Amino acid sequence: MNTGMGTWWTTAGAGLVFAAALAGCDPGRLEREATSSASTTQAVRGKGAQEATDAIAAGALKLKEYPPLPYPPGYQEYVALLRERCGVEYEVCERLPDVDEAALIRHVREWNAVMEAEIERVYGAGILERLREEAQRRRSEPTDQGPKASG
Repeated sequence: MNTGMGTWWTTAGAGLVFAAALAGCDPGRLEREATSSASTTQAVRGKGAQEATDAIAAGALKLKEYPPLPYPPGYQEYVALLRERCGVEYEVCERLPDVDEAALIRHVREWNAVMEAEIERVYGAGILERLREEAQRRRSEPTDQGPKASG
């Protein structure tokens, strides 16, 4: 979905995940379910999508990110616009030391796919891109007009 916005969204978008607020990041559940064994990792597949679907049914949206990324210019404005316009909250998920990182990443990506589709369905196709563009425009605008010089 990068439309020439530069690297600010490309960097942030890689880890950006949308999810419902009531489901939240539950590293404890993943810790119990995800180990380094292939059979357990397979059992976690699909849980992110199912939990996002359940959360959508509960009516609350939440943006999630894992792994945590550096915040590029304009990113915090984008998060603020998501909250203001769409009621989407934001959370950076933490991984406990004994949680399988690949399983957590997969969980977050599955959740993201479901939530992005729901946000676009509810708020209109292209809403995420429009908010990214608006955040970038706001970032580029001067915030301090200051006193005008008289001459």
